[in-house]
Amino acid sequence: MAGDSPLLDRLAGLPPMSVADLLAVLERMSEFERDPMLAGLVGVNEEGEPAVHPLLVAVIEHLKQKPDTTCYAALIEALTGMWNAAVRGAVVGRLRAAGMPADDLLLRLERLSPTLGLKGESREWARAWMADPTAQDASLVQQCMVRLLLALRGLAEARARILTEEPPRETA
Repeated sequence: MAGDSPLLDRLAGLPPMSVADLLAVLERMSEFERDPMLAGLVGVNEEGEPAVHPLLVAVIEHLKQKPDTTCYAALIEALTGMWNAAVRGAVVGRLRAAGMPADDLLLRLERLSPTLGLKGESREWARAWMADPTAQDASLVQQCMVRLLLALRGLAEARARILTEEPPRETA
């Protein structure tokens, strides 16, 4: 039964929904605050008008750079970023508790697992991470959460299309 298969398998089986298609859906949306996936990212400005969280705007701008990416790929990227930050946080906590100096943390992380290190990041980002790993990874997780919400919104749109398609009419 389809309902028994793991969620990621079911999402992967949906027709591909590109980020460009998701962005088109978002552009047609007049009220983000009425969408259950995005409502938490809308507040109120000083004039009492709805205001979109700046992080949502930043993530949308980032997604615009990769319009051919699928929402499923964006979902996996978001989950991977959050997983890496969670594992990095757990490892850093253990290493600090064992007395490891802050300067050695990054090198040790890279030796333990390439995905935990910051080789792919800029030198400035690595320095900022060294200064405050918790703040840097918390920021990454927030961005990934917004990407996750947007990716799920796109995948929901793909599922909605399937559910609302009219079956072909039989001609006699």
